[in-house]
Amino acid sequence: MSNFGQILSSERKSRGISQHRLAVDVETTQRHLSFLETGRSRPSREMIIRLAEALEIPQSQRSDLFEAAGFTSPYPKRNHDSKTIRQTLDLLENFVLANWPFPAMILDPKMNVLSFNQSAKKMFILPDEISQPVNVYDVLLSNGFMEQVQNWEELSWAVYLRLRRQAQKFPQFSEKLKSFEAAGLFDDAIKRLANSSEVPAFIPVMLEFEDGTRLQFTSLEAGMSTVHDDILSGLSIELVIPLDQTSDQILKGLAL
Repeated sequence: MSNFGQILSSERKSRGISQHRLAVDVETTQRHLSFLETGRSRPSREMIIRLAEALEIPQSQRSDLFEAAGFTSPYPKRNHDSKTIRQTLDLLENFVLANWPFPAMILDPKMNVLSFNQSAKKMFILPDEISQPVNVYDVLLSNGFMEQVQNWEELSWAVYLRLRRQAQKFPQFSEKLKSFEAAGLFDDAIKRLANSSEVPAFIPVMLEFEDGTRLQFTSLEAGMSTVHDDILSGLSIELVIPLDQTSDQILKGLAL
């Protein structure tokens, strides 16, 4: 079995996909696919791309497939400091964050804040510059922000479930989840959700400030389309949306 064949076989089996199904997906025969896995046949560049798409192999790992087959990979391995990534972040800052009238942040896959607009800085009390990673959960579940939340019993369901999903992807979130659980932030969150007579379509965030002003909002999570880079495909843009006229005026005022 060739190195390419070993990688292909391992990726296919780890996803529980049969040779027959994968062959149909990439428009070839099961016999040819078997030959690719055993090394009796060498894949074309086009076949490598088809296989990578069908198996949904991350962009960063596709280089291994090309190199194992003896080709130069068309997928460069970029880091956050590369010119292309920096230019894309600048584009998002200048044309999305700067023009969104409400708080907005760019997050990496580990929910670290990479950039934010003026409204988000004021609302979430963020530093002028981020010299070290600031995790959005540490911001939202900080004492200062939590003191303003008026509907935590309902909101805790959504935050708890989202944090658990993150913990399945990244080990460090398991420790973060345990620390928040130890602080009592998610006491009986799942039990309250299970005992609810009707789960709402979405749960708003309801805040009340020291002067008695109330604010209601939710958020949209957006991502870039037509990207072919793991770093860019992992970015998300959190866009705050007001839920009433008063909240609309307050949030727009944060940009001034």
